[in-house]
Formats: sequence, structure tokens, C-alpha cells
Amino acid sequence: MKASRRLFVEAPQHVHKVGFASTVGLLSEQVWWTKTFLALRCDLERLPHVRAAKVPITMEPTSTSQFRGFDQELARSRGTTYVELLQRRDLCDSGVQELYVAYNDAKPAYAQWLIRAEDQDLLHRQAPGRFQHLEPDEVLVEGAFTFAAFRRMGAMADGMAQLLRIAAGEGATSALTYVAIDNVPSLRGCANVGFDLDHVRVSVRRLGRRRSFTHDPDEDASLAWRNAIAH
Repeated sequence: MKASRRLFVEAPQHVHKVGFASTVGLLSEQVWWTKTFLALRCDLERLPHVRAAKVPITMEPTSTSQFRGFDQELARSRGTTYVELLQRRDLCDSGVQELYVAYNDAKPAYAQWLIRAEDQDLLHRQAPGRFQHLEPDEVLVEGAFTFAAFRRMGAMADGMAQLLRIAAGEGATSALTYVAIDNVPSLRGCANVGFDLDHVRVSVRRLGRRRSFTHDPDEDASLAWRNAIAH
């Protein structure tokens, strides 16, 4: 069950965690909603040097059926972070491959999916029409999450950079990722590991039905990208 639908069906047990106003807003998105995402591409043959996190982390492939880190974090999370965790739990429940997790002292520090072209069918089934179909030499990195105890330590940049190097070592030449146009920290983090603006995805939901379409970067998207990565 997708996170938004799960929130609708299980609203009574989630509302105290998400907050009443945020829950109403999320439920209203099931009726009428438009969001813009910047699709970013990274040339895996020209990866920049990325500073290591303040704590040592190593991204390792992890079974989505056995990983309990998101459930454990849900117990101590609220608001938008709680919703983000529901979304990542849904990816696990759907069996989307392949989840990588970095641990520090046996605690999960950072998690993200590295989705290869041969494994993309489950993702498209879980989120139909939302992601561009990957070519054989492309990968998608998706579902980035830094666990609360390891934020502001550079875990995202280090962890994502490791995934990009793994993909490059397997022969992939290009990586894609999608970030909401107003998520400045994530846009900046992606730029730091080598991503650049490629195209724009607009997702629209009307009366419960969702569709997505893409277009080349327009002035608004280009300006948002420049502002986000400006130092």
C-alpha cells in the first residue's frame, strides 16, 4: 500500500504523529495536487571528489524484507519525517531493489536505493508513470534518508557518492535522481556529488488519479537549480 493511501486508511493511528493540519493537507493531496521535481543526471565517468562523512560509513546491500531501520525510526519520528519513512517502508514492502544501508556502531546512518535497469520493473509497478525508464547503462538513486542521529555529518554526500562509484564500477555511465524543486538541501547535496539539471517532471493528481509528464528545463526550473546550488 502506498504511503499516501496508507495514511488515508490508517489515519487515526498516524494523525498524532503527523499532526492534524499536516494530515489534512496530505489527505487533500489525494484530491487535487501538483508538484514539480527536478530530474538530475550524473556523468559517472566524471565523478568529483566527495569529502567523507564525519563518522565512517560504508554502503552495503541490504534485504528490504529484513531491514527494520525505517520501522524503528518511525517510532521516534513525527511530521514530514514520519511521512518520508512511510514512503520508504512502502518501497521495502514492494520489494524494490536494491536497498543500500550504511551503519555506524550497528546503527543505520544512511539509506538509499541503487536501482539498476534490470531491476526497475518493481519500481515502475510501485510508482507507475513517475520515473523515466532506464537504459541499460543508466541507474537511478532514490529514497535517500539520513537517520536522525547522523544528520549534519555529511552522511548523504558520502553515502550517495559511494553508490555512484558502485554503479560506475559495474559499467553504468549515467545516474538519475529526482528532487522536489523546493527541497534546497537535497538539491545542493546532489550537486555536490556530481549531479546537474537534466529535465523537469511535473506530477499531477486530480480527484485521486495521478499522472506525470516531463519537459526540458524552463526558466523557472533553471533559476531554482541555480539558486539552490549557489554557495
